[in-house]
Amino acid sequence: MIQPLQGYRILDFTKLLPGPLATLWMAQQGAEVIKVESPTSPDPVRFYPPMKDGVSVFYNTLNAGKKSLSIDYRSEEGKEAILKLVETADVVIEQFRPGVMNAFGLGYETLKKRNPKIILVSITGYGQTGDMASNPGHDINYLSYSGMLDAQRDSNGNPIISAAQLADVAGGSMMALNATASALLHRERKGEGQHVDVSMTHNVSVLQSMRIAEELNTGTSNGYLSGRLASYNIYKCADGRHVALGALEPKFWQKFCNLMGHPEWGGRLMEVELIAEVQEIFSSQSMKYWTDKLENEGVCLSPVLTVQESAKHSLFKAGLPSPFGSRDLGTAPTLGADNDELAP
Repeated sequence: MIQPLQGYRILDFTKLLPGPLATLWMAQQGAEVIKVESPTSPDPVRFYPPMKDGVSVFYNTLNAGKKSLSIDYRSEEGKEAILKLVETADVVIEQFRPGVMNAFGLGYETLKKRNPKIILVSITGYGQTGDMASNPGHDINYLSYSGMLDAQRDSNGNPIISAAQLADVAGGSMMALNATASALLHRERKGEGQHVDVSMTHNVSVLQSMRIAEELNTGTSNGYLSGRLASYNIYKCADGRHVALGALEPKFWQKFCNLMGHPEWGGRLMEVELIAEVQEIFSSQSMKYWTDKLENEGVCLSPVLTVQESAKHSLFKAGLPSPFGSRDLGTAPTLGADNDELAP
């Protein structure tokens, strides 16, 4: 299997979710990822329950297949050991607030002196510059500032918290992987490294590109993809389970209407009242009844699955969450497991 990052060495100073997930994907694509942790302040996810065989399931999920270097990089000896590794590394990825790596004596200019081709990827909440650069924050704050929370509301009009960490993953992890791949490609072409700024707040805004374009140009949003169309909605079934209908295109919508025995619905799509009529019919039978009837009929209807059900679905034969590469990673390392190899 192709492992596009095989042969690349990544020094990973990140903790929690955004950076570790990005470097997990790099490891899955063949990169050698060295997780650098302070012996007195390691990644706190190591200690987050639930635990399995004495290891946090979160830590094991996010850090499988990496090497572990436990070192006091604030000390002169530790800093020199890190800089020795930088000489052989391709990418350093960190998730501290702006200026912290400089305070450690490991800022980009210092790294570049030891390895002119090094790439430094910095993940922050609000970017490296600006009035808010040093402010603390988490996923909920980045969603709040970017307008994402305003777009996600319950039936009473209150903003809701997503079960997924949208800003951390879409704005942080995915963009950090993208930035790393782009910077490596640039280095291959131009022979130079760079310092890449990955701001989770700025990056997560792209998830609502269509809504932003509409509101900034018209002053309002029609919300068609947020529950205002009968053809693109979630419906509760008789057993309390739900199905998701995504029959946006006219061909899907009309076919759905025909199969439901209501071909006249086809011309009523823009009527808000139609949603209640469709809901009434879905309420008459169980989720299984509707998926048996419609799931394979080409109308874009799917069951709303639990995580346990998704894990057993044929879509996820390779695992859940789906891997981002082909390398089999095994388990996450114990703290300092590779010290003898990496900092003898």
